[in-house]
Amino acid sequence: MVDQVRPERPSRAVTALVAGWLGVLVGGAGIIVGTATAVVLALGREIELDYVGAGIVGGLGVVYLLGALLLLRRRMLGRRMLVTMSAVMAGATLLVIVLNGSSHGWRLGPLDFWLALNVVILVLSLSEPTRRWTTTRRHGTG
Repeated sequence: MVDQVRPERPSRAVTALVAGWLGVLVGGAGIIVGTATAVVLALGREIELDYVGAGIVGGLGVVYLLGALLLLRRRMLGRRMLVTMSAVMAGATLLVIVLNGSSHGWRLGPLDFWLALNVVILVLSLSEPTRRWTTTRRHGTG
């Protein structure tokens, strides 16, 4: 008989780590953009974002970063935070893309990449943790 060869998939722990590090990057970028926007506004330059926009971007960055760090520390709360944030942001971004596309024409832009990044984080965060991952989390190691 011929053995069936299954393609190798990354382990679920690896997908959680990748989701965590992507969340760290998104969170760090949000904090940097929010802070830089506030500094530029404080220096008197006119830009498209205002303090409210800077606060929203920075606040979202903090939530992404907190969820990612908790996920990397093997906390289920971090997984839930990343799943929630990436799902909400993907849904909101998809809505904006559809509304803009129907009125202004369809073209590839930064929002499409933001949507893709959030979908990737969502899919990777949704993978169930392995028994070993949850066991180590319960015993406080790792």
